[in-house]
Amino acid sequence: MKQIKFKFRRKKIQVILMICCLQLFTPGRSIAQPITIHQADKSVREIIRIIEKTSDMVFFYNNDDIDLNRKVSLNVNDQPIEKVLDLLFGNTQTTYRIDGRQVYIMKKQAKEERVVQQQKKAITVKGKVTDEKGESLPGATVIIVGSTKGVITDVDGVYSIEVSPTDELEFTYIGMEPQKVKVNNDTTLNIILKEKVDELEEITVVGFGRQKKESVVAAITTVKGEELRVPTRSLSTSLAGQFSGLISVQRSGEPGYDNAEFWIRGVSSFAGGTNPLVLVDGVPREMNDIEPDEIETFTLLKDASATSIYGSEGANGVVLITSKRGREQKPSISYRGEVGVLTPIRIPRFANSYDFLTLYNERLTNDGDAKYIDDVELEKYRTGEDPDLYPSVDWWGTLMAKHTSNTRHTLNFRGGGERMRYFVSGAYFAESGLFKQNNEYNNNAGLKRYNLRSNIDINVTPTTFLRVDLSGQYLTTNYPSSSTSGLLSNFVQVPPHVIPAVYSDGTLSRSSDTWVQPYNELMESGYRKEWRTGLQSKVELEQKLDFVTPGLKVKGAVSYDSNSIYYMTRSKTPAAYYAEGRLPNGNLIFNQITNETPFGTPTTSNSGNKNIYIEGSLNYDRAFDKHAVTGMLLYYQKDRQLHNNALAFRKQAWIGRATYAFDNRYLLEGSFGITGSEQFAKGYRYGIFPAVGLGWNITNEPFFPENWLNTLSSLKLRASVGKTGNDNTGGDRFLYKPSFNDDSGYSWGIGSTGTLNNVGGIIEGRFESPSLSWEIEMKRNYGIDLMLFNGKADLQVDYFDNLRTNILMQRKTISGAAGFRQAPWQNFGKVSNKGVDAAFNVHQIIGDWRLSLKGNFTFARNKILEYDEIPQSYPWMAVTGTRLFGLKGLAVDRLYREDDFNILVDANGNKTYTLREGVVHSEMLPNPMPGDILYVDQNGDGVVDTNYDAVQDYVHPTVPEIMYGFGINATYKGIYVSLFFQGAGNTSLNLNNQPHLFQPFSEAIYNSSVRQEIIESRWTEANPSQDVFFPRISFKNKTNTNSTLNSWFFRDASYLRLKTVELGYTIPEKMAAKVLMKQARIYVMGQNVALLYDKVKMFDPELGNSGAGARYPLTATWSAGLELTF
Repeated sequence: MKQIKFKFRRKKIQVILMICCLQLFTPGRSIAQPITIHQADKSVREIIRIIEKTSDMVFFYNNDDIDLNRKVSLNVNDQPIEKVLDLLFGNTQTTYRIDGRQVYIMKKQAKEERVVQQQKKAITVKGKVTDEKGESLPGATVIIVGSTKGVITDVDGVYSIEVSPTDELEFTYIGMEPQKVKVNNDTTLNIILKEKVDELEEITVVGFGRQKKESVVAAITTVKGEELRVPTRSLSTSLAGQFSGLISVQRSGEPGYDNAEFWIRGVSSFAGGTNPLVLVDGVPREMNDIEPDEIETFTLLKDASATSIYGSEGANGVVLITSKRGREQKPSISYRGEVGVLTPIRIPRFANSYDFLTLYNERLTNDGDAKYIDDVELEKYRTGEDPDLYPSVDWWGTLMAKHTSNTRHTLNFRGGGERMRYFVSGAYFAESGLFKQNNEYNNNAGLKRYNLRSNIDINVTPTTFLRVDLSGQYLTTNYPSSSTSGLLSNFVQVPPHVIPAVYSDGTLSRSSDTWVQPYNELMESGYRKEWRTGLQSKVELEQKLDFVTPGLKVKGAVSYDSNSIYYMTRSKTPAAYYAEGRLPNGNLIFNQITNETPFGTPTTSNSGNKNIYIEGSLNYDRAFDKHAVTGMLLYYQKDRQLHNNALAFRKQAWIGRATYAFDNRYLLEGSFGITGSEQFAKGYRYGIFPAVGLGWNITNEPFFPENWLNTLSSLKLRASVGKTGNDNTGGDRFLYKPSFNDDSGYSWGIGSTGTLNNVGGIIEGRFESPSLSWEIEMKRNYGIDLMLFNGKADLQVDYFDNLRTNILMQRKTISGAAGFRQAPWQNFGKVSNKGVDAAFNVHQIIGDWRLSLKGNFTFARNKILEYDEIPQSYPWMAVTGTRLFGLKGLAVDRLYREDDFNILVDANGNKTYTLREGVVHSEMLPNPMPGDILYVDQNGDGVVDTNYDAVQDYVHPTVPEIMYGFGINATYKGIYVSLFFQGAGNTSLNLNNQPHLFQPFSEAIYNSSVRQEIIESRWTEANPSQDVFFPRISFKNKTNTNSTLNSWFFRDASYLRLKTVELGYTIPEKMAAKVLMKQARIYVMGQNVALLYDKVKMFDPELGNSGAGARYPLTATWSAGLELTF
């Protein structure tokens, strides 16, 4: 069996190496690295740190077994580690043992005790070392306490050691709590090691490097990739509520266009780009098509101390995505498969034909007009006796499915030795849309995506390291021939009563009264397809320069990415008819409206880009006594060549960062970015963006009571200030240059043809603005980090105060008399953005239970401080002083009541309403009626108008100011349960943002529909309530004041949802081993499970303004999955 098992492992390694195309190296033990140390009067602790920093050695010891504060002096050049340790521990009661890269330091055993032990009868103890999840721990150390004798567990976590019955064994493993167990004549000891909570995530990813978490002074939030696994395509849909400092909204659930928008600490510009810079393994790349199983960590850089090194790209924050890499472990193969069911969340509801026509009659009566349809014919719509001639069509319900599906499969290979490590991943994801599908061709929305990644790390020499990364995506998408947004708008704009979707005999319907036929447009008009290909590569070489000075190294990297998209559209027009009645035999009488046009030649186009990124850096990291110093100087440049652009987009930058720590108590960091952008004129292309950060680890102070550390384990204060930039300022490229346009010129009389004889010419369009430059943001941050109860809980709180200046805009206060054909562009605007973000985590182990709680909160409020505008008559009219994305409109007081009017009743009972004196009216509707909207007269002149009474920032903005998330995870003997809740606050939407998609009868009756909410709750004489969904139905001459932009239709878009839920079970390892598996797990996962609180009710409030829910809906996804590890 052993021989067979060995061959199987060897085959797996060979397959993996063939996939990676790197068979030049095999895992093995490296030659010991020579050590050079020149230190005088240093503590043993400091000498150990220096050895770890300047070599690959890792030390393990118990603080009680070694005098770490003993002062020594060492002066050795290129000596083996054994020689250095002999000098370090000579003539002491300390000894050591070396196993590969691991050095175990322990107390010497007394001579007489060793003699006694040697005389005792030895026994063999065997067992297995695992973690709390039951996973084997290969490479764990098993050592006899007080001796140098020990063994290492094999790849399955199994060990065997000869001991005395009275011995005590100590079990250690990196990241785990050590455990001591007395033998007591037991020959089998199976050990479960617990994870060291206080050693988790000791390293934090920062810009162009890594830092110890304890020494970080910047505002940084990191989440492990496994927390972002969602049963959907787009990675961005998993971000909301996961990070402090991040605000995110998802406006569509359409496959391929379901990416969420997100901002780091809100929005600070009304003109330029507001999206953060996204870097994948240090290179600017698209993030949404990365397979979540490829991600190791996802990090947000939020303050100037973290982002100033990115110069003119750092103002909006930075996202760092780190992909998984190989490890020194036996080859591991993992598979994950999921199948999901997607259900739309709250699709819009529309009135049936009977209610629609009844309401239309009501509207005509309210406006003093005759009814559109009599009661006899109206009854035929109610009964549905002839659905061909008296149809009642819910277009949305007819053409959208109730459910759809997706599937995901991932396969990962991971492993390596000391010379080479690898991570290789492949993934497949497919999702179908919610549209009904034609049987002859695919007109539904949908996509299929294939991902490949290979990350290889090679130790070329003990001081030279090579990393080769390759990745690629292939994506195919399918859509109806019409745009989805236009198609869904048409679902809303066609009334239910004109034509059926299809006649009962299968004939396609069409009416000349409606501008579209949604069924034909979706099902019978063709399809669109896209093929997207992305290839990414990066090669990085690192060389230690300890021969120059310890801690110095140089790195270089080059990346080449290529992306291409090919588009194809195939369109046709079906033959469609309108039924005007029936023959005596009952057959329909058809009138042909459109002729058939078959599929023609496909319409095709393509686009793409190529990106080259080059980076080189010099890095320094060294500790001296109580001082720790790091430094970095880096240069990068990047070229982006678009497929259809002759001129590439180019940027270059010089970056520097230095850190200093004294006794790990006082922390100082300074950084700068010097960025050059070709967007601006000479003399304005380069900018310097410096920052400085300070930190104070209070719990490391000598005065901090040691007996407090079990409760307040760590307390750090942080502060930073600095300048960042944004060269994505908005407007055209090379906006600083003037533009010239063709003009029809002047007329020189009448020509021979009797028309004006114009002579054309050239005119100046845009005026030259050579001083244009990037936006500048001054960022200030003040933070506190707490760790409580020996790492069982932690809390991070930050307050930020950002000021964005130089915002690009066209001047509005320069008169046309100055001679400009267009208002000139200038860096003029100014916006402040302030807020708080916080995050907490709690971990607790109680017997077989592992519990964890987490939560975060973000509040970010902006304010426009400077905006070039003509002085306004009243303060509420001004843009200056308002928030970005605020909703402007007339403020609503209430609905008019009958007691607001003098009422005159004639002999026929008809009422004439005249406003009482002193009651406000609007100039849009001088003669209102009860049930119409009464607006607030802001300026007190007795008449409301949109010029002087509309409030610029009446309610909260459409981008949330508050975002939060909290969750709980629990594990018990292989059973895993997770609940995560996410919410948003201080945000609003306008139901009436697109009146033609919401207001009943805002267009002709044949191009309008009615929301069911209006049928259920509106003002009528029989229901004269103020607490109704909709005011009085009226649209006299399309000038009804009720449809004016006003706060009646503004809605609080705050919400709380159960974002994700997961229930999983890990099969016991013994059972999995019977089928040659290391681990097997089954689970059920839900995303967007339920809206627990919101005030919109009509649709998911996260969809926002557009169309009052007439968008591709967000979906609730339930997936069943299987994870296998070999």
